[in-house]
Amino acid sequence: MTNDEKYQIGLTTKALIPVNDPIHCTKVLDEAGEYMLRKTCKQLLEEACIRELSTFKGSIAAVRKMFPYKQLTPLVINRSQAIIAFPTSSPNDYGCAWIFASHVHTSHTLATVDPTSMLIHFKDGTFIPVKLSYYSLEKKLARAAVIRNYCLESPVVLA
Repeated sequence: MTNDEKYQIGLTTKALIPVNDPIHCTKVLDEAGEYMLRKTCKQLLEEACIRELSTFKGSIAAVRKMFPYKQLTPLVINRSQAIIAFPTSSPNDYGCAWIFASHVHTSHTLATVDPTSMLIHFKDGTFIPVKLSYYSLEKKLARAAVIRNYCLESPVVLA
C-alpha cells in the first residue's frame, strides 16, 4: 500500500473506501495497487469531475435530469470513457464507499455472516466486503449499466 497524494481517478480505479485513520481519509483500490490518501472520497471525485469540466453536484444533477434516479445516483466522472461510480450509501454518510461499475465482475452474499453484506469481486480477482443487500447491489449495477450505455451510444457534440 502506498501513499500517493497525486493520485487521480481514472480507468483503473476500482473503488474509493473511507477509512477511520488519524492521517488518511480514503483507501483507493486501483488495478495498479492500493493507495492511502489524505483526501476524502468526495474530494477525489470532485477533482476528477472538474478535470472533465464538470462538478460532483453538476454530474449528479445531470444524471437525475436524464434518468429517474433520485437517490443514490451514479456519478458520471468521464463521459467519453464511461467512468461511472456508484455510492454504497448516501454520499453524505461517513461510511459511503464508491464502486467503479466497469470493474465489478460478480458478487455474492455473506448471508451466513450478515444478510445485508456482500462481497464484490472485481475482474482482476480482488474483492471487498460491502454493507449492501443483493437486491440493492444489483439495482446499483443496473443503473450504472444504463448510464454507461447512454454515454457510449450518445456522442459528445462540440460546437
